[in-house]
Amino acid sequence: MEACNSFLFESATKSLSPFCFFYIGSYAIFYACNALFPGLIVSDAKGILDVFTQAQYFNGPIWFLLALFWCNIFFCIISLNINKEFLRCAIVVAMFAIGYLLEKESVFLPCMIDVSLVGMPFFYFGYILKRSSLLYPNKWDRYNTIFAILLFAVAYTTDKIFAPIIYFHDKYISGNLLALAILSTTSVIALLLLCKVVKRLPVVSYIGRYSIIPLCTHHLIYRPIQLVARGLPVSETTGNCIVAATTILLCMTAIPLCIKYLPYFTAQKDILKLHTK
Repeated sequence: MEACNSFLFESATKSLSPFCFFYIGSYAIFYACNALFPGLIVSDAKGILDVFTQAQYFNGPIWFLLALFWCNIFFCIISLNINKEFLRCAIVVAMFAIGYLLEKESVFLPCMIDVSLVGMPFFYFGYILKRSSLLYPNKWDRYNTIFAILLFAVAYTTDKIFAPIIYFHDKYISGNLLALAILSTTSVIALLLLCKVVKRLPVVSYIGRYSIIPLCTHHLIYRPIQLVARGLPVSETTGNCIVAATTILLCMTAIPLCIKYLPYFTAQKDILKLHTK
């Protein structure tokens, strides 16, 4: 039980705390902009209670943090009570089936609980990968490029033949589920193997290390930039490039600022610590 409590506290710090901070902060901006500049914001967001009433938030991308929080909680409960791996797998598949049926029946569950059910097999797949030797140096690393190419070929062929689609945020699933599983697993493993070949790209590694900060800030950054870009005497393509480049630059600038001034709300430091014996 102590292990579970420790895990829940860590999960809350790493995903729930940033979600709450940026969710509340984003809606403060939402209300302020609507008060000062009525009609300027075009969004499906309705207000601070959106988390309980719909899947659309003003700062949309942070849905991932809330869904990740629930995936952590669910898997913690499963792992602490089920020792056999095949039973864990069966429960995860059953949870996906429930999420899938909810999507087909257009049933909404608040706080991204329904989305987390759909995402459980992918969370579990990450857990399996972490326990395997794939992510660490091993005797097969010399063949990583070949394996990556073959797996990308399988993923590409699967996509072209079956075209399965999954949009986690909207719980939208289309196409053959087996093809979806093959496409997801082969493309992820191929990308991981390719990363092992490349090893390290400084800028990409930097952004990846602090990815939670761009995740939480880029939506708030690109919106005002997009409004400005629309008024520039440039083509739509050029304007989009300006928006993308400026957003990336400002997100990278936000990383050290958030690390320094908001470490407790960007998963850099723990707000709560639980000491277990």
